[in-house]
Amino acid sequence: MDGVAAAISWLEGREQAPPPALRERMREALRSAAAGGGEGADGPVEELLARGAFECLAAALAEAHDRSGALHLLAADALLTYAFEAAAERGPEAVTALAERRGAARLALLLAGTTDEESDRE
Repeated sequence: MDGVAAAISWLEGREQAPPPALRERMREALRSAAAGGGEGADGPVEELLARGAFECLAAALAEAHDRSGALHLLAADALLTYAFEAAAERGPEAVTALAERRGAARLALLLAGTTDEESDRE
């Protein structure tokens, strides 16, 4: 199973499914994040979920003055929350590793206009 299929399967295993539009935006972000390659594209589920979250956050920032950015922001929130839930299922070391890779420093790069793929190369 490829990374996207594994992440989507993990998401579908959650007790409460998100609304259809949000679920589709999350799937779209996962496919796009995996297609971009780089760190985490074929790694643990939590890494792809986090990559999708940062992609959605970048889209929300790009549409910050438009209500359509709200769906991106909701998807970013959901995917990052799920990323940490998936990491927690693997144990405290996975949570720590995810926080180190996708924490404040990575968020600062995104806010400064650096894409997730660019920050993977740094």
